[in-house]
Amino acid sequence: MNSAVFSFLSDFVFLLLLFIQIPSSLSDDDLFTACRKEFVCGGISAGFPFWGADRPPACGIPELELKCDENYIAKMNISQVAYRVLKIYQNSPILRIAREDYLVGLCPPQLENSTFNPKIFEAYEGNIYFTLIYGCEDASANMYEGTFSCKIKDVDGQSGYIIEGEYGPGECNGSVIVPVSDFPPGWNTSVFEWDVAAFEVRLKTGFEVRWKVDMDLCGECSTSRGVCGIDNDTTQTTCYCPNQSSGSKTCALPAPGMHCTEISL
Repeated sequence: MNSAVFSFLSDFVFLLLLFIQIPSSLSDDDLFTACRKEFVCGGISAGFPFWGADRPPACGIPELELKCDENYIAKMNISQVAYRVLKIYQNSPILRIAREDYLVGLCPPQLENSTFNPKIFEAYEGNIYFTLIYGCEDASANMYEGTFSCKIKDVDGQSGYIIEGEYGPGECNGSVIVPVSDFPPGWNTSVFEWDVAAFEVRLKTGFEVRWKVDMDLCGECSTSRGVCGIDNDTTQTTCYCPNQSSGSKTCALPAPGMHCTEISL
């Protein structure tokens, strides 16, 4: 290979690498701009660790995607169960959510427990778990007093029961475990075994769950004028900075006085 051809190939490879790197740097700037935006839907707004709508996946934890429906209602899926987002607390890692399938009654089309990835969520201490048991044809003498009727497997009028605690269906067709929040101090939760209507109202008001994300890093990132996101390669929290590559905990701040203008009075 003569020197002219070698020189041409070297220049070509250099230019190719240069153009490959340009989209990467532009992408970092785009993510900085995108992740500065908040998810807004109805009365719900959220930044990191959530993503959705104008916030791309790199702006939040994969399991914390928010969606906004045509009625401006915020929703999210957790372990294949759809929830309505009722509130995101700004100063604490707590969500208030309600199961979509129980907003219209106690007979959902699919019987799915409320389960949460322990790496992302932790139980809220104010929650009490109840089990809804479906399709019991013959209730024994000591069966639960909180009864309702559902259509199970195309059969109308099959009895359902509510009991405090976490149980399986036993000899019945199925069961669903759901958390309920906000009981007054000293409240006797067994009242729900006799008051199905009160239980339905409590399901509609939702329950609270904590999300487990270390936000200390985001505080440092924000102080350095960056925005938090998720590095797709490492799946770790990262700091997106203007005109800088991601992958660091903070942005490189300009030297003191570099962008300041002295004003004489």
